[in-house]
Amino acid sequence: MATLIADYYWLGVVVAALYWIAIVSTIVAEDREPTVTLSWIVILTLLPVVGLPIYFFGGRDWQRIHARQRWVEDLRALREPFMTRLYARYREYSEATIARYQARSIGRLIRAVSTERGNVPLPANGLDLWPNGADYFSHLIDDISDARTSIHMQYYTWERDELTTRICDALTERLKAGVEVRILHDFLGSAWYGKDQLLALKAAGARVGSDVKQIRRLNYRDHRKLAVIDGVVGYTGGINIGQEYIDGGSRFPSWRDTGVRFTGPATAELQNLFAERWYEVFRESLYEERYFPASDTSVLDEPIMTQIVAQGVEERWSSSARAHEIAISGAQKRVSIQSPYWIPDPTMLDMFINAALAGVELRFMMTGLPDKRLAFYAAQSYWEPVLRAGGRIYLYMAGFLHAKTIVVDGAVSAVGTMNLDIRSLRLNQELMVWVYDEDVAARQEQIFEADLAECREVTLEDIASWSAAQRFRNSACRLASNLL
Repeated sequence: MATLIADYYWLGVVVAALYWIAIVSTIVAEDREPTVTLSWIVILTLLPVVGLPIYFFGGRDWQRIHARQRWVEDLRALREPFMTRLYARYREYSEATIARYQARSIGRLIRAVSTERGNVPLPANGLDLWPNGADYFSHLIDDISDARTSIHMQYYTWERDELTTRICDALTERLKAGVEVRILHDFLGSAWYGKDQLLALKAAGARVGSDVKQIRRLNYRDHRKLAVIDGVVGYTGGINIGQEYIDGGSRFPSWRDTGVRFTGPATAELQNLFAERWYEVFRESLYEERYFPASDTSVLDEPIMTQIVAQGVEERWSSSARAHEIAISGAQKRVSIQSPYWIPDPTMLDMFINAALAGVELRFMMTGLPDKRLAFYAAQSYWEPVLRAGGRIYLYMAGFLHAKTIVVDGAVSAVGTMNLDIRSLRLNQELMVWVYDEDVAARQEQIFEADLAECREVTLEDIASWSAAQRFRNSACRLASNLL
């Protein structure tokens, strides 16, 4: 018996040693930040039963996994020559924009996005900003009803309510007229809502798909919101498909969000992003001229120049987050930022602090009526260093603030889907539309100023009044940053 026990003991030692060697070799070879590497080694060594599932769902290096998949090369072979030809059509506009901002910090932003993603500034013939869902959906439904060839819609959440009924009715009518309709919704983001309307659309001829539904990728969501109609009308912003984005629903007295609509060649980049996700789900190429702005699409004498930057967990540069960092670090006078959540990574936190210390008027606004308590408590653990550096933080109290916007020095602005939390900064599929136009920046600044009237400013005195229990609660919630 003693011999048998000894044999099992040494077998266990060998298995544990082999497990530890495999874990260390795998994690170290990923070349991550040392603290992240050491954390995973500790978790997987001390808690193998719990640690392995956590690592499987939230810790693997998707950049490497993604790059090894055959379809990625196939997509690149379809996308790159097509988009290169399209960008070439508008080279004079992009080069003029680059030259205009060459000597300013904005020039660094343009060059970085162009290098990271390969996409250059494109001209928009018109651009509308709406600080509410009512105007956004009113125009979206009108454009759907006027569609002649194609309607492509991609949203994190597609709910089931009176608004979706109106949208699905408009889509059904267009299907009868021969318009192609394609819809993508995030699998997890839309999992809680009935699908009967989408199934009816599918039966009527629409193509409908769930994005990111593989169990191994449940921690990495498609958080983008966009619509492209006839290849020349584009929508994006923070607004999903649901009635609560108009009236606040049953949870909030109101809902404050920002949506954007633009027309002309600039919509090609939204279509490009939709085509990428569509190819991954269906392996169907949409890189055809009929889905993009036609080569003879007119451009105004003084168009509004835009540049869309997007990212996902598999993307090397975290381009959307990096664009914010470059813009904030180059600010000279003022930065005004809105995000419902704020759980920054170390780099983003440093950008806030650096800007404030350098004398930039840093204004950050987040929701004061949260939908996720844990995320709200985690955000509070980051407030003090920014306030001590001279930044200002505001809590929007009139309803739920869901807008994701930034304005820098009154010259450049952006609106899109990226929250300033770890999930958006590192894990999700996100996009932001950067607009190189002072009039649009002024409009965004006006919206921000109007929102200030509904805000309560956070002060160091507020933080000093917190109890030890509140501080511990905030710090404990901060530990779950990657999951919030």
